[in-house]
Amino acid sequence: MKPLLLLVLAMLVFSSTAKASSQTSVEVGKLPNTSDNPNTIFDSVPQVTDLLITFKALDAYENSYRTETGFKSFAQSEGGAWAYVTRRNSQETANLDVLNACQKYNLKYAAIFPCKLINVSGSWLDYPNRAREILDFLPVFVPEKPIDLRQLSNNASEDMQNKDYPMALAKRVWFHQHALEVDEHYFAVRLSFGLMAWAELGEVYPPAKTLLRYLANNAKSRLMNDPTHAYPLIHEYVATNRALERTEQSLSFFNWLDSYHPDVAVKHFHIFEDVLTEHEQFALYNKYIRPNVDFSQMVSTYAWSIDANKRGVYGDKEKSQEMLDFDTSTFIYNVSRLVAILVINGRSEEADSLVEKAQLELDSNAFITSLHNALDGALPKTR
Repeated sequence: MKPLLLLVLAMLVFSSTAKASSQTSVEVGKLPNTSDNPNTIFDSVPQVTDLLITFKALDAYENSYRTETGFKSFAQSEGGAWAYVTRRNSQETANLDVLNACQKYNLKYAAIFPCKLINVSGSWLDYPNRAREILDFLPVFVPEKPIDLRQLSNNASEDMQNKDYPMALAKRVWFHQHALEVDEHYFAVRLSFGLMAWAELGEVYPPAKTLLRYLANNAKSRLMNDPTHAYPLIHEYVATNRALERTEQSLSFFNWLDSYHPDVAVKHFHIFEDVLTEHEQFALYNKYIRPNVDFSQMVSTYAWSIDANKRGVYGDKEKSQEMLDFDTSTFIYNVSRLVAILVINGRSEEADSLVEKAQLELDSNAFITSLHNALDGALPKTR
């Protein structure tokens, strides 16, 4: 898909979610970081299990390493390699063994990002703020004026292709910190295409992924302190976790909201729908759905998209058709998922009623098939 179309798609997706949540344009466009120094978003050092880079490492820690007694160690490289050892005769032996084991999986980055101990017999080790070290190393980037955000993003991609990774990262960081100052309508692009491109850079340049982890940790710390009136920050946290492939962190946060801030959970539930679906948290999902209201919002959003297509909002006929196809697929997916969730939770009568109304909104064999599958409790395939 062409970069421009990706940007337009992201804007449309955000437009839909913004309508669904009844957020004002002022709240949506507000920068998550209100400090005069934009680099404060990297000040929150990950602690405890947030130090673990991959889900596999977290799973190994929680389900194997954590419950072991005796001398043990856990090591990790900034490149993502990790290892742990348990039941050693001494702490010195455990430390040596785990570093050797970790380095065997860290061949690509052994010289520049060696494995380090992060946990020793249950105690987490403290390290300096790695994000600050990375930022100090990056070249200074100041975009030419007038600032063209789309061109800036394209230039960052070119830098990555040319293996100028520090400059590519400097531009990704600048884009995330300042895009909304240039154009407040880039809210969705910044959290979709922007973060995906940043994460892609992290696959070949680990410091980029480290900064993303710090970004997520900053959002988490601020949200745990006060999650109210925090729509942009919640969106940023969930989007960053998705870019990092750590959606279980978003699920954990929603469970916390459900327990301690149910009013916030209700208000921002739509942001977590994909996370709850991915992790099959259907009972929790069931607590927050309002079938008639949710369906009406889906219809309203789809009707707006059809009208925009007719008015040629997206330019030429080919691009408009691509947008309409995307919107149609999204509508089919969202309605079918709602029906399936109702069925899974024993609300078949409501599901049947919803299907009757839904069939009047779109004459499509694919839609009918998807709805019938949903009535059997089958979730639709991803969009």
